[in-house]
Amino acid sequence: MEEEKEDNRRESVRFGFNVPLFAELSLRSVNGSEVGSRSQRVMLNNVGMGGCCFVTFLQLPVREDVEWFLKMRLGNYSLSLRGIIVYRNEVEGYQSYGAKWVLTGLERQALQYRLNEYVRNVLVSSPHIHTLYKKLSARNDDSEFRHLDVSS
Repeated sequence: MEEEKEDNRRESVRFGFNVPLFAELSLRSVNGSEVGSRSQRVMLNNVGMGGCCFVTFLQLPVREDVEWFLKMRLGNYSLSLRGIIVYRNEVEGYQSYGAKWVLTGLERQALQYRLNEYVRNVLVSSPHIHTLYKKLSARNDDSEFRHLDVSS
């Protein structure tokens, strides 16, 4: 029996990392009320314009009304992004979480610029990846490239 190939349902490309990349995770708000919390280090598996995936030992709620801060460093730049956890999965005793960004227009532009810069610097020897990434990040609501899974 032939396995059915699963399509990538993400709206944006996510980039995985060859070396571990860490972020500081802290609670921002619950039900719209701001909450301060200590930050906890988490390991990022991938990041993109739509969100990220990270791994931690923490048990976090998957709720639309709970907003988190993720502070990370991409190359020479530090980013502080707001996100909502949309899924959780246990992997080898750790929790793997998927978060989607909650960004203003200006924050989205800044992330796009920083991510483009990071991709150019990290994937210097792969110009075809740059071309594909430009096509993917410039597409409108077109699903032409959704079957591709670019994770490195």
